[in-house]
Amino acid sequence: MDALKRWYRAERRKLRALSRRAKIEYIWQYYKLWIIGIVALLSFSVYIAVHRLTVPADNWFYITFANTYAEAGNGSELWRGFVDAAGYDVREKNVYFNNSCYFDPSDARYNAYYTYFVAYVEAGTLDAITMERDDLTLLGTRGRLLDLSGGTLAETYADRLVYAVPANPEYGSDPLPIGIDLSDSRLVTEFHIYNESCALGLSANCPHPEAVARFLDYVLSDGAEGDLS
Repeated sequence: MDALKRWYRAERRKLRALSRRAKIEYIWQYYKLWIIGIVALLSFSVYIAVHRLTVPADNWFYITFANTYAEAGNGSELWRGFVDAAGYDVREKNVYFNNSCYFDPSDARYNAYYTYFVAYVEAGTLDAITMERDDLTLLGTRGRLLDLSGGTLAETYADRLVYAVPANPEYGSDPLPIGIDLSDSRLVTEFHIYNESCALGLSANCPHPEAVARFLDYVLSDGAEGDLS
């Protein structure tokens, strides 16, 4: 503490002897890193506070578009079109489109993105994921996607179902419907999220299946404006 006081008094003496301009130059030269750090810390603190106060904590819908570099995130044309068509108020809850996820389902054990995917499935945050059809089929063998057997979506999209045989024999050896083929949907033909094949799977712990149904209605529509609510 004494050393700090001596340093402070010495700095005050130096500054008293300088002109106003020289004071500014001296402070910037010797303390700019501290100044930048403090400003950055304050800016980050303000951002976090504003984010917590203005961004809703809950989701209407959370989907991951895996293995694509296309513009499909929040604020994209796809996002805006779906939010408008579904009538979701994003001031009340989030509609989250994650397009920053890249992993090979055939060998994803040490991939950080796959780890995040599993965590979001286990936490009941993720509603759905899209990938190229063959990739989704491989992912479906891992037990992270919902078995659509007997559900409304399986009945509605019976001619689009994608099947996978569980890797764990405890779940049987018969193919299970784990996805819906969207290769001819607007994801491919209009928004070009994928080049050719595309399929959607629901998270094994999907919290908002009704929102997934709305999303399917939107991407399989003809593109005309309409209310999905």
